[in-house]
Amino acid sequence: MMAKIVKGSDFKGVVDYILDKGKGTQVVTYDGLFMENKETIAMSFNIQFQINGKVAKPVGHIVLSFSKEDEPRLINRVMAGIALEYMERMGIRDTQFFIARHFDKEHPHVHIAFNRIDNNG
Repeated sequence: MMAKIVKGSDFKGVVDYILDKGKGTQVVTYDGLFMENKETIAMSFNIQFQINGKVAKPVGHIVLSFSKEDEPRLINRVMAGIALEYMERMGIRDTQFFIARHFDKEHPHVHIAFNRIDNNG
């Protein structure tokens, strides 16, 4: 497994990118967000970000990529479990997030979008 970690300042941008229909996206798990549509997801992130406006880059975006050989074992539930364990080990807890799987590359991968402002500000 390889991880790419990015910080940003635009929740709408990361939500639009991850939930792009052209990537065959499937949301595998989430917490603390209104998941009605892309706008409500970005709005949920932005509301929590306002608790602590001192952070210049509140957007967390991590891509976890796996070997193509592992694809038969990597059903959505397994990938969600790996991503949740990764978040826990990285200290990303008690915050809003969603994890989505993409099918636009040969190798299996998931995107984790999370708020760097936790539920307590």
